[in-house]
Amino acid sequence: MLSLIHVTVLSVFMTAGSPAGVACSGQFSSDDGHLSDVCSEWLEGGPAYSATMRASLSPRPASQQVMLFQMDGDWFMRVAGYRWEPESAVETRRREFPISNDDAQVIIDRLTIAHLQRLGELYYYGSTDVICTDGASFEVAMAIDGQKFSARQHSCAGKTQLHQTAALFRRIALEYDPEFSGMLTGLDY
Repeated sequence: MLSLIHVTVLSVFMTAGSPAGVACSGQFSSDDGHLSDVCSEWLEGGPAYSATMRASLSPRPASQQVMLFQMDGDWFMRVAGYRWEPESAVETRRREFPISNDDAQVIIDRLTIAHLQRLGELYYYGSTDVICTDGASFEVAMAIDGQKFSARQHSCAGKTQLHQTAALFRRIALEYDPEFSGMLTGLDY
């Protein structure tokens, strides 16, 4: 319930007159060992972009993420994925690697404040005649100049533009490290 309230408040906040972010602060800066936040302290306030899927009925870590960030003028990707087959162990993988400025620019050009504002205006739970009791949540986020901008949806909303944006992160990550194939399926479109 708390996350739904956070999403509603964030959506309202993002649709007001001029797009405004939420200040990066301690509430966003924690990493859980598998995922990172675009406001994490280790990013030292540099620009960061992410696409994240969190499943609720899968074994931990039950989350997948591709994050783009800049350090000392170079662009990097930090990727965290998992694969789980029923009645087997959960396999996780995390890796960080440099990427080209051109590939970073593809994500930067797509994930603008205006794009996040449009995504934030989409109805969170999809159709009003669907009762969604469980599933996954999806978020695309960016941190620029100490401000965090994000949009979230529940999996019951179906495949939307938010998923298309997440799939862009996934596609670029797989170009650099194909071994993540099958471990980032939640970010596919």
